[in-house]
Amino acid sequence: MRIGINFHTSDKYISGVEYYSLGLLKGLLHIDKRNDYVVYTNQPDLVREHVSSFENLTISGIGHPKTRLARILWEHTQLPGLAVKEKLDVLHCLSYICPIRKSSVPYVVTVHDTIAIDHPRWCKPTNALYFNLSMGAAIRKASRVISVSECTADDLKRNFQQCCSKLRVIYPGVDGIFNANADFSHQDEVRRRYGLPDRYVLFVGNIEPKKNIGTLLRVVAKLREQGLTHKLVLTGKRTWRSGSELDGIYKEAASGNVVLAGYVARNDLPPVYQMADVFVFLSLYEGFGFPPLEAMACGTPVVSSSRGALKETIGNSAIVVDPLDVDEITQAVISMATNTPLREKYVRLGLKKSRFFDWDKSAGQMLSVYEEVYRTNG
Repeated sequence: MRIGINFHTSDKYISGVEYYSLGLLKGLLHIDKRNDYVVYTNQPDLVREHVSSFENLTISGIGHPKTRLARILWEHTQLPGLAVKEKLDVLHCLSYICPIRKSSVPYVVTVHDTIAIDHPRWCKPTNALYFNLSMGAAIRKASRVISVSECTADDLKRNFQQCCSKLRVIYPGVDGIFNANADFSHQDEVRRRYGLPDRYVLFVGNIEPKKNIGTLLRVVAKLREQGLTHKLVLTGKRTWRSGSELDGIYKEAASGNVVLAGYVARNDLPPVYQMADVFVFLSLYEGFGFPPLEAMACGTPVVSSSRGALKETIGNSAIVVDPLDVDEITQAVISMATNTPLREKYVRLGLKKSRFFDWDKSAGQMLSVYEEVYRTNG
């Protein structure tokens, strides 16, 4: 088969959906030497940075769709014809939407969540408008729809009943760089580079409304009232409507209680996780949720929100809390930071849970979907 992969991103400061795309591509190339892969991307250098060269991989740099509008227009008007011209057998669109223009090449589309449909206040108005207008049509056009969790699958079935027969749940993997093998010299270097304190509670993720940073700041204040002197380290890029969140962050940072580390390079993230005493993730909704599993893979105990897919993906491997209950979260963090047997229990459970999410396994399941689509449409 000739398999097309559609991967675009606005800049090099990537996060969950983009790391999903690159992780899946690496997994496919690792397990599959028979089929050819053609990646259509506006960031060819980024793909080359993260994905090794393979004989069966062609990276097709698309120079013009740099803006979001240009990319959307290109995907819906140019990509279908290009797929036919390249004699693709399957085209996989990795980010919510596939072309609504009909093509002889069958589409597979990955939908990561339904936030734009169910919780539009947590995403950009332009995203909410575009996905509300396009997601239903894309699902109708797709031969298969991939969900990254049972939670997202349930949300899709509730919103788009026509997708039930074509829906497949394939969990993503956790990147192998996230592990508990400490490199102490790298840890020291990373601590200096990002100004990390000796003892800290960690958050990793974009600074945006659904991440619920305000509640986390209130928890930090409570922790200090109760004698836990750990600082909070926040990592991630600033995104839509981060201004109100940043006002509180800057205030706490000025008092010395919060370190705003900014966007952390991928290779520096493992030591950032490893050196944290507790990882806290209070998101109000996730379609999957990479950071808690990455923390677990690095041997760091996790306190996590119960919302969205997090309870499904994390299970009993973390202390799961109501993300709006400051007192409950505070007690969970104190217990995890000070109760050694409890901490060791969740470290063990977390390491075991994180190993369940494997990119080679994900890639094998995805390849089966491609083969199914090829047989059905061939």
